[in-house]
Amino acid sequence: MNNATTRNTTPAAAANKLDPITVLREELAAAALCHGVARVEDLTEELVRRYVARLGGLNVYVRNERVLERERMAKKVCASFNGCNTRELARSFGLSVRQIQRILTQVDNA
Repeated sequence: MNNATTRNTTPAAAANKLDPITVLREELAAAALCHGVARVEDLTEELVRRYVARLGGLNVYVRNERVLERERMAKKVCASFNGCNTRELARSFGLSVRQIQRILTQVDNA
């Protein structure tokens, strides 16, 4: 295993083209090393093979953390909404009244 996976800039990121399989291999190898797996390459390749067997040919979309956080906030807003507390929610979540209304409308339409 080379030192490239231990640096902050991985080969996939350095190439500025993120190949999902390359990223998966790098992350699996790093996780295996952290957990003291003796034959990192064998484990990594077997997991990649299983991943490709299950998802090969599909377009896989991976949401980034910002989108996930926005979804979490939307769930909290909806759970806190009582029908007439839009302004209070806007203040407590640091959003505008319009943004709160948009969140609530999107949930209603979903």
